[in-house]
Amino acid sequence: MKRLAILAIVGLAVPLSSARAEDLPPDLAAVPGGAIGFLHVHAADLWKNEALKDLRMVLEKAGPKYLAAFDQRFVPAPSTIDRVTIVMLNPENSGRREPPFVGIITTTKAFDAKEMIKSGLPKAVEATAGNLKYYHDEESRIAIHIINDKTFAVSMREEMDEFLSQQGKGHGPFEGALKDAGSRAPVVLALNSSLLPPGAAAELPPPVQPLARAKLVELKADFGKDLKIDARLTFADEDEAKLGEKSAKKGLGMAHEALTGLKKQMEKVVLSDKPNKSALTELPEAAVSLLAIGFINMAEDILKEVPLKRQGEVVSASVTLPPLVYSSLVSNAAVGAGLLIPAVSKVQLASGRAQSANNLKQMALAMHNYHDVYQSFPQAAICDKNGKPLLSWRVAILPFIEQDNLYKQFHLDEPWDSEHNKKLLAHMPKVYELPGVNKPGETDTYYRVFYNNGALFDLKKGVKFSQITDGTSNTIMIVEAGEAVPWTKPDDLEYNPSKPLPKLGKQNPDVFMVAMADGSVRAISKKISEKTLRAAITRDGGEVLGSDF
Repeated sequence: MKRLAILAIVGLAVPLSSARAEDLPPDLAAVPGGAIGFLHVHAADLWKNEALKDLRMVLEKAGPKYLAAFDQRFVPAPSTIDRVTIVMLNPENSGRREPPFVGIITTTKAFDAKEMIKSGLPKAVEATAGNLKYYHDEESRIAIHIINDKTFAVSMREEMDEFLSQQGKGHGPFEGALKDAGSRAPVVLALNSSLLPPGAAAELPPPVQPLARAKLVELKADFGKDLKIDARLTFADEDEAKLGEKSAKKGLGMAHEALTGLKKQMEKVVLSDKPNKSALTELPEAAVSLLAIGFINMAEDILKEVPLKRQGEVVSASVTLPPLVYSSLVSNAAVGAGLLIPAVSKVQLASGRAQSANNLKQMALAMHNYHDVYQSFPQAAICDKNGKPLLSWRVAILPFIEQDNLYKQFHLDEPWDSEHNKKLLAHMPKVYELPGVNKPGETDTYYRVFYNNGALFDLKKGVKFSQITDGTSNTIMIVEAGEAVPWTKPDDLEYNPSKPLPKLGKQNPDVFMVAMADGSVRAISKKISEKTLRAAITRDGGEVLGSDF
């Protein structure tokens, strides 16, 4: 939410001009009008900028041998990357909390698509979305769509499905911004503010909240001898633009006040009131503070000269920064551009992992509350009088996850796929969805339990706390499995000491999530030894967990 709010401040509005898909290069033509926004960077031009001269010199010192070896390791070769476009999709389309991202890479030279998939995704599986083909890896969930022999899109699989399903539906409000990007503007950022979550404005300080009411934003940066930044905010009407203008002026004033406060802190460090000479250990802090004062003074001069203009429903500003100010910004941006896509993927994995942990905590708490009421955990399945499994334990704990009304709709004496019960599949509670994996409307879940042969759950009767002699903190209760099953189906992981263990973990290539019998949640490495994992599955085996748990 905060990330989106920040984008709303720094972005600006783009005029609606005509930019037909056939007039745009393939990477820009692929930007869907239903996205929240996009960032387009001419990486090759940025790399040639004078501000990156020193960084280029450092890489050249590595020598032709190593530079060539680095280039030859990857398809396409890193040195051929020309443009990078990051598309921020609308999270509401997929029912997510955070906006999904897709990266589009364009190269100067054609690459071998088959070789790229073979080397980049060794375990690639072909799939389609929106009648367009792409490849994805089941383990890492990374997906690649080949647009042409110089352009490809990369993202997590779920994001790729959504991205490709929006192709061919027009560019909507981004036509003008895409035209600017196609004219080789070095950096273009465009944002459809109307698609920001309703609470995004609340993340901003009240005086600048009207800025978030801009319909569309565009930021263009031109890296020449100086850095020129053009910003535009387009509002719904002239009255809204007037409020936006006032808000922008207040924002500049707040920025000036913040710099003044920071400057006073730095001044205290530099203007020491100590009567004697300072120790050498204080030199680094004093030197950094002195440098900070210089940059703050420069920033204050720039803020004083920001020319805000309003014409009709558009508020705009243009700022020029000298090389000394922006050279470090360019260096960081160049390095950041190369790291952005994998960094976004890692952030999404971390976010999904946190949400999954929350789901497991809710289920574990429900299990404990069930035990409080019935003096045992539920059986692995709701069974008929003859012991035949009918419905999953996930149905049994519905009253304990605030789904009592749904629970009462089930015919508990009928199987999960009976004519009546099967209709309830579509009402899967959100807590059973694996974040980042389950798509909207899916009715399969990856949250399953081990049962029988000493595991925590049994088909015939519920297990009591007193029967967990290995310790509740050492016994797995619920696990993120590698394969999903219909959430009401009594299909879990029967434990057999003499048979191979099932594949665990779908969300993250390195770990799988579990809820322990004490209610805690853990991320377990997929490299865990089989001996340790088996010890954690049993409740009364007397085993000692290995150090890898």
